[in-house]
Amino acid sequence: MTACSPKRPAESSREIRGTQAERVAAVSPLIGKHAPLPSPILDAHFVEEQTGDGQLGPSDFAAFYTLTVAPADLAAWRSALPTIEAQNTPPKYITPKQPRSWWLTHDDFLGLTFYSPKSLTGRSNGWVGIAPDGRIFMYAFTM
Repeated sequence: MTACSPKRPAESSREIRGTQAERVAAVSPLIGKHAPLPSPILDAHFVEEQTGDGQLGPSDFAAFYTLTVAPADLAAWRSALPTIEAQNTPPKYITPKQPRSWWLTHDDFLGLTFYSPKSLTGRSNGWVGIAPDGRIFMYAFTM
């Protein structure tokens, strides 16, 4: 009776690894294809998690990005990003399923200013959070 047994959807993830320069080179095109980046990126991290295999039904994706830019460039990022959409407010603290040292803590989350991820990721669901020290965190998902 395996056909009638509930089965968890398949889960997988992909992470961009490498040197700082390699990560920046790999992440920049992911977030620069919908609009030009407001400033150079100094460092970048990325992981995308997939739930479902896309075979019998759709798959859902959750992407987590951490960018580092020069603090002097934060004003350019703030002015380039659209206001966060109503369906994403209030923003919720989310973490990757496997902890990542580069992802923000809950305390860091509380100090962020939030924007929409759409111009960077092409996704309307999620948020971009800017910290005053030059770190930019992004969470975007499909559903």
